[in-house]
Amino acid sequence: MSSGTVPGQADDLGDNTQPWGSLPVEQYILQKWDANSALSIEDQRDALVNAFINEDVIGPEYQAMTHTPTEQEIITILESWRSQKVRAIAAKHSSNSWLHFENEGFYVLRTSYQDGKEDGEKLNEWLGYDELKGLSEADIEDTLFDRSGRGEQMIMHPKDRWWMVLDDKELFDVDDADNDNNWQAVYSIFPELAAPSMDRRFDMNHAIDTLVLSPNRELSEDDYEDAVLEAASRRLHYPLIIIDQEAFETSQIYLVWRDPKGNVVKDMRGDTAGLPYLQYDINRLCVHEVGWWTEACFGKLYSIYGKKGKLMRKLLLLLKEEVAKKVARNT
Repeated sequence: MSSGTVPGQADDLGDNTQPWGSLPVEQYILQKWDANSALSIEDQRDALVNAFINEDVIGPEYQAMTHTPTEQEIITILESWRSQKVRAIAAKHSSNSWLHFENEGFYVLRTSYQDGKEDGEKLNEWLGYDELKGLSEADIEDTLFDRSGRGEQMIMHPKDRWWMVLDDKELFDVDDADNDNNWQAVYSIFPELAAPSMDRRFDMNHAIDTLVLSPNRELSEDDYEDAVLEAASRRLHYPLIIIDQEAFETSQIYLVWRDPKGNVVKDMRGDTAGLPYLQYDINRLCVHEVGWWTEACFGKLYSIYGKKGKLMRKLLLLLKEEVAKKVARNT
């Protein structure tokens, strides 16, 4: 490795290319495609991608090559949608290894590329890749081991950078100057970032388990709200780290905790100086006990203020009903 090379930035996909139609979202699109639709190809595909994200469960018929695409379908529906690079990254996000994602680390999404090389160097510094330039594989492993010993558990190994650090101007450049949530436009070509799991249902059992059920104690509204927030965000475990223009200008990264369909549960700005310790804190404590989480703001759909967010209202009602049933069974 040359002295000027930052590990993990190569675009060579190697053995990571996937047959057309092999990804769940592709099967979903192909099997639901209406050749007689009045919609344009782009509009029908966008609608199906959005529907895929919002499904509670992606059935086994979409997880196998049930429908082998024709050459025409590949050209008009799939190939015109996204590149092999995005597909290779998507395959990693939606693979079975997702069940063990907590051992992998964070996902980083860079959405601003205004200052090119200078901002790229900042990103490498924040993620700790700058120290790995020119090191042998053995030296990289030693350096990462030393960091872990200091509580700096950035487990995003350089060999996984190509799919865990989404850093490509052609793919992920988003105009987020006026709206922090514009980054969600990336979902249109990368729905696996929004909903990597095939089961996106709210984990009601976990929500109930977080509550202390006792006939001598009446649960407060805060108790229920906290249970909803924890259960909604638990499947994705770590927050998505978004490096936008504001992050480059202020060194305040944007952290987003999401539900299994990619909706924002909580979000906040945090100083890059604390980034190396975020993973350590989450692994050492319950993810919902760290300061990053407790100080974060509520996503629109999960707001606890005023009328409350749409999903918060819906899930609170369901949770209270299930708790009442459980208490009744136990009395």
